[in-house]
Amino acid sequence: MFSKSMVGLSLALVTLFAVQAPADELKVGDKAPTFTLDGEGADPVKLADFKGKKLVICFNRANWCPFCMKQVTDLQKHYDAIKDAGAEVLVVFREEATGAEGLKKIREKTKATMPFALDLQAEKTGEYSPEGFDTYILDEEGKITAVLEGTKPDRPLGDEILSKLRN
Repeated sequence: MFSKSMVGLSLALVTLFAVQAPADELKVGDKAPTFTLDGEGADPVKLADFKGKKLVICFNRANWCPFCMKQVTDLQKHYDAIKDAGAEVLVVFREEATGAEGLKKIREKTKATMPFALDLQAEKTGEYSPEGFDTYILDEEGKITAVLEGTKPDRPLGDEILSKLRN
């Protein structure tokens, strides 16, 4: 009886720790995991769409987040310089429950012209940015060349991104 209880308890603990163990975070040198996300229109946004150019992927929450809007506004301010450095920017919103209407609000608030995509609850990009605020820079072949850590109030901004792109 005691041994059956111990086996059951052991299995429960193994399951508990396996569920709580964080997945390996993506790091410099890793191949970026592919994804296909909802975009603003009928066409999906795929990682493969950006092959052949550097890509900056930023993760944000939604139109109601002031820290997200600050980052998007700053990215737009630096967008031409980022493009001149040979890169495109993709901003992925993970909590924009109002979908395309929310993305429209973000465009109106920030005057942003870079591509946006939706991945509610990080269903398709969960391997990226476990906390939800990091920025990844990929090379032309989709390999991660930089991971810029962000926090809820402080996200990587244009100057930091440009510095990494130019190295």
